[in-house]
Amino acid sequence: MNINKLRIFHEVFVTGSITRAAERSYVSQPAASKMLANFEDEIGYKLFVRNNGKLIPTDEALYLHEEVYGILQGVNHLEDSIKRAKNSKTGRLRIATIFGPSYQFLPELIAEYMKANPGVDVSLHLSGCSAIRQGIASGQYQIGLVDKAQSSSKHDSVAFDLACYCAVPKEHPAAQLDVIRPDDLQDLSWITLDSENATTKALKRIYAENGLSFHRSLEVHTTIHGLSFVNLGMGVTLVDILNFRYFDKVFQLSNVVLKPFAPNVVEPLEVLTSNLSPLSGHAKDFYDALIAKLEKQTQLITEEYHVNRP
Repeated sequence: MNINKLRIFHEVFVTGSITRAAERSYVSQPAASKMLANFEDEIGYKLFVRNNGKLIPTDEALYLHEEVYGILQGVNHLEDSIKRAKNSKTGRLRIATIFGPSYQFLPELIAEYMKANPGVDVSLHLSGCSAIRQGIASGQYQIGLVDKAQSSSKHDSVAFDLACYCAVPKEHPAAQLDVIRPDDLQDLSWITLDSENATTKALKRIYAENGLSFHRSLEVHTTIHGLSFVNLGMGVTLVDILNFRYFDKVFQLSNVVLKPFAPNVVEPLEVLTSNLSPLSGHAKDFYDALIAKLEKQTQLITEEYHVNRP
């Protein structure tokens, strides 16, 4: 299959215009139209319908685009690698992560690594756990950070349990406590991640074991969304100690106070690599630095956390 046809399909998908797709692909408009028509003939169905002068993707196009986009990313990486090899550059490091570590933890570590390894290009991708696991297994990424890994013959993993702090509105009485407990929050609703998240399950279990009613007003996708709602006085949420470490640097939330929470709730974090192919030398160097920093940071912050607990 011609890669140029895939590129035209992608450009029409994101722009809704043959003319714009042709401009972005550096081909003529008739050539772009012909490539798209040929692609549709090859696959046997229409990819776009015209509506008010704009090309709208069909259901088939919506389904196909994710795969095409992944192929184009791979081709672009290959082209970059060919150029780097010609210019004697040393390689590429491909990392995928969930939202939390992407705030400050990974950028700081990557910056340190790139200063020490100026010939290495680094790509940092934000994605969901399932996509990261698939990307590690397929070789799209070399290193992945996920909430919790599923056992797989294609992955190696190192797990960390990150203790959680409780984020409360500054004016709430619980913000003055050394340690916050569930019965200190009975007048507040929880803002949590989805129901299958480990911290959400742990909270529900703690409340049930203590005979307390668990009230959840909001379900959010990321910690920053939860913190934003706390800042607006909408309830309380949990923040793992890794994000707590960078709270003042990253989050400008004047109405949020973070305090230790008891009983202890942990957020799992796992670092994935493929066990089907070894890491390159540069990827292994970064992996070792990543694991060492996670071990050091979680140990130090956990010790600080427990100092503040009775």
